Amino acid sequence: MSRSGLVLVLLLALGSAAGCGETYIDTSLIDDGSGDITDDTAADEQIGGGSGSATSAGDDARDFTATLEMFAFHAREISEVVVDDRERAASMLDDLEADWSLIEGIIRDEEPDRLFGFSQAVDLVRSGVERNRPADVSKGWKLLADLSADYPA
Repeated sequence: MSRSGLVLVLLLALGSAAGCGETYIDTSLIDDGSGDITDDTAADEQIGGGSGSATSAGDDARDFTATLEMFAFHAREISEVVVDDRERAASMLDDLEADWSLIEGIIRDEEPDRLFGFSQAVDLVRSGVERNRPADVSKGWKLLADLSADYPA
């Protein structure tokens, strides 16, 4: 074996040994389920139930769904006017940006895997308006419509 081959084997052996380490699990952070809950209301609140929480969660989901629908609708409106009136499309983009500022954080928290698709679609609409590329705007709103329709309610 040549000297460079020996050095390579030695480096590989050291690299694999360096990757091994001791794993420590802090068991004090694990909930063993022995917590005392004597009040039924407190138990409902802990699991997400209770008298008003289901209604407010349902209202929030409906509000979010309505906002998603308006989001896609604003993109469609932009797509329809960008060819004839670029200035109007640019002002309409403000509505889309306002919707996006409301929606982005919720998607990031609830469905982070879907954030990239939404972000990409918004970027298509935005750049389509800025660069006067109606096909990009159209593609962006169609993506937003599909993503919004597929979003779990």
